[in-house]
Amino acid sequence: MEFGKFVEETKSILTEHLTYVCTMETNGNLDSSGGSVLYPNILLVTNCSGFYVAELVGAKSEFSGLTVKKHKEKSIYRYLSQFDDSEPEPLLHLNASNLGYSGLCLSQNVDFNALISRFPLVELYRTKWFRTDGKGSVFSFESNFGSCSIENCILVNTLDQLYRCKNILAAYIFKSSVTKLKLDEFFKECLVVTEVKGVYTVKGKREEQLLVAGQLQSMYLLPGLHETTIGEFLKLHPEIVKSAFKTEHFEYEPYLLWLEHDGTCEDEAINPDLLVKRHDGYHDIYDLKTAALSKKNVTKGERKRRRFIDYVEEGVAQLANYKEYFTYPKNAIYAKEKYGIEIKEPKLVLIVGSWENSSQEKVKQALRRYPEIDIIDYDTFCHLFISAS
Repeated sequence: MEFGKFVEETKSILTEHLTYVCTMETNGNLDSSGGSVLYPNILLVTNCSGFYVAELVGAKSEFSGLTVKKHKEKSIYRYLSQFDDSEPEPLLHLNASNLGYSGLCLSQNVDFNALISRFPLVELYRTKWFRTDGKGSVFSFESNFGSCSIENCILVNTLDQLYRCKNILAAYIFKSSVTKLKLDEFFKECLVVTEVKGVYTVKGKREEQLLVAGQLQSMYLLPGLHETTIGEFLKLHPEIVKSAFKTEHFEYEPYLLWLEHDGTCEDEAINPDLLVKRHDGYHDIYDLKTAALSKKNVTKGERKRRRFIDYVEEGVAQLANYKEYFTYPKNAIYAKEKYGIEIKEPKLVLIVGSWENSSQEKVKQALRRYPEIDIIDYDTFCHLFISAS
């Protein structure tokens, strides 16, 4: 099946299914055993060179449709392991069609106590399967593999004492040669059961927050995922930004025309990722990069010459450009009239990197050149949300 057709078909099938589930809940025909039902709002569809993956992402109390985000990955193993595309020594060999896994924590051998400090969602999974001498993806795909579903599972990955967790609400994996007939048959068998699929059922606010945080971690730890997709997830889950940065309001990607400048600006507008309202009514400026998974460090050089790598420098320069925009009166008036945005002595914040490549000490040393800039890595951002909640 051509990839575009796969995207179209899976969106149609899953939207119809989730709409039906939402209607059943509204009419009081779902038994959630006292829990709350949370619905996805993003369909992340990935072409993995020989495999297609349709993954449901998000956790909201109402279903309002699916925003499709497309992704390209050179290997199904890199998609699942979050590290590389090497052949795994897996926990499970998949060699058939219509396979299904649900409610499991699947991993190679890891120190779960150390793991939970970074990925607290793991504590919700009581059933854990792991292989003591394995490596790479917990799944391998053999010659007769056709399709499988992975629902409400967490995949724990490790490489050179680094840990990553992939929190999966629902992921449906197919060989790219799947036909429409086989796709329809798969979903008919998978979704038409007494147990509702494709949604979370949570008990308590704490569990809900851990699930949302776990999904955010899965997003920024997916190799090659664009910052626009991470931004879309934050836009659809505003409680993350509001709780982490203690704000009641923020503007996501406001489009602000350059009405006034020094004559050297060739851009039509600025489009900052987040303008976050402070308690005094003014806004701070935030820019989203990625976790820079391919970089061992976001800084370089010895202590006395500590500086950021080019990828981070670009983000710092962008923040300076955004700040300059508001120094011109016509621009400031326009921003206030269009979005209610006012800027005064703004905090400039770049979100980039993770605990793996962002030493707080080294980042602090590199920031000596930029006293107005703050840098927060994604793991810290995520834990600010969890602790605030």
